[in-house]
Amino acid sequence: MRITGLALVVLVGALLADGGVAVAQRGLAQPGLAGPAVAAGMATAVPGARVPGQQLAAVPTPVQSVATAASHASANGVTEYISVINRGNGAAVGRTANAGAQVASESIFKLMLASYYLVIAGGYRNMSAASLNQLSFMLRFSDDGTANALFSSSAIPTIAARYGMGSTVNATDRPGHWGAARITAADMTTFLYRASVDAQVGPWLIPVMSQTAPNGSDGFNQHFGLNALAGVHGSKQGWGGDSFWTAAPNAINSVGYTDRYFVAILQLSFSYPDPARATSTFAAGTIAASRTPVVPVPVTVHNGDFVERAGSTAIFRVAGGAPVWVSSWQPFGGPHPVKILSTAQWSRLRMYPADGTFLTGVQNGEVYRVAGGAPVYVSSWAVFGGPKPTTGVDGVAIARAGAAGVLAHLRSVPADNTFVVTPGSGAVYRLAGGAPIYVSTWAIYGGGKATVSIDAAAVANAGRGGRWNHLAYRPANGTYLTASGNHQVFRVAGGAPLYVTSWAVMGGARPSVLVDAAAISRAGQPGHWSHLRRYPADGTFLLALPGGRVYRVAAGRAVYVPSWAPYGGPRPAVPITA
Repeated sequence: MRITGLALVVLVGALLADGGVAVAQRGLAQPGLAGPAVAAGMATAVPGARVPGQQLAAVPTPVQSVATAASHASANGVTEYISVINRGNGAAVGRTANAGAQVASESIFKLMLASYYLVIAGGYRNMSAASLNQLSFMLRFSDDGTANALFSSSAIPTIAARYGMGSTVNATDRPGHWGAARITAADMTTFLYRASVDAQVGPWLIPVMSQTAPNGSDGFNQHFGLNALAGVHGSKQGWGGDSFWTAAPNAINSVGYTDRYFVAILQLSFSYPDPARATSTFAAGTIAASRTPVVPVPVTVHNGDFVERAGSTAIFRVAGGAPVWVSSWQPFGGPHPVKILSTAQWSRLRMYPADGTFLTGVQNGEVYRVAGGAPVYVSSWAVFGGPKPTTGVDGVAIARAGAAGVLAHLRSVPADNTFVVTPGSGAVYRLAGGAPIYVSTWAIYGGGKATVSIDAAAVANAGRGGRWNHLAYRPANGTYLTASGNHQVFRVAGGAPLYVTSWAVMGGARPSVLVDAAAISRAGQPGHWSHLRRYPADGTFLLALPGGRVYRVAAGRAVYVPSWAPYGGPRPAVPITA
């Protein structure tokens, strides 16, 4: 169903046009407040912003940060109710003793109201753009008019039951007094985690929370607490004097997330609105800069799981037993639970996905099959007799396969010595320098070997750019080949195999790929044999050893280069034997 009947609030056009860009960080503390300065170094940008193994400086734990924040607030006449949970798995990592005590919701209620409409619609995808814009405006600008127009006494009971929030209830003084709805810090972090993994709610709600405006629609400055952080963050702010059942009636609330935590900072004080905005900001900054100590526990990892190595912020998805980097949660519809792996557990993962693994780039739906650690494009499922099980991975990891650091778990091209076969024709190739070299008979290798079936179109289009770039059409310059039978050695230059008279000239033996001698003798012929040239490509520079004379190939001939000057200076040249 599509919801089209929500009461529409007249919105100022300029506000509707606001793209919701996250506000830059402002000052995190106000002069004159008691307590230490806010910790520097806020949350990192996206999952995977740090290279695995990069060391962190000593930082407080969330438990220590929560205690520091509460003490700082108390010294300034503010009582804080704080809960911090792990964004990946929902585990509590730091709370004040009063995190289960009820405080007035104020505009935090609007999160539950928006979620209520998403749920009764059967998910955000079933709502009209106008209705979603209305809910977004209510959250980003904390608009009371929208909340009043959409108020339902069923909102809190429905969402509290859905997410297990046992201490969250409607106001008890009068119907419809949503500012006095009773919430707890613990319930609010429960809400944030469970909503984030709710397919009907999270993919829409979490991004909207990252767009909270610096000022509410009533002009109130809501650039405090979690909304004042830099880096990855999202928030919903609440303010008012509706906590009638507590000694201090004034509430300044901030709930939301950092790159690693869901956080609820609820505050009560006799003054209003300050210094509570500044103490909320101090608490948010202190918590965001903390790190959770990791206690290794047995973790069972399955393909499709999202994982993180302890001590790193990089997030990966397991495919074929290997971790494939996640550059952003967005392609996956928002955050998902993440399993934290100890160093020992991480070491048991494969370096590259197992050969034969099918991967789908979630951004564009393109399918690849892993061969020799590289993703080889699949143009049609028909090649493999119909659709097969596949793991959705970040297309960035496929496009940038072979780079260093977090991207090193996919090769750019298959590893040397990998055997592939193209269904239909049954043609077998051995990879050398990223290119498929035809195998005319298994006898060369003492009998049949394990092969990976790949799309023949990937062989035909190898090296043509884009999706086809994970196979080279011809071996990389410098690749060594050993011919079957006579075991003569060749070095590839400009796509052609040039004979190596002696390893000594090259400084000693080098790794070499054993290939079919027929592929060398028939190099340059069409069809299967075309993955080696007869002569190096025109323009290839050769460095003849010994002696070091330089030649440039033109029309299949090596032409001496007496000076680099005509070429604007030295150019890469392939060392070969003279």
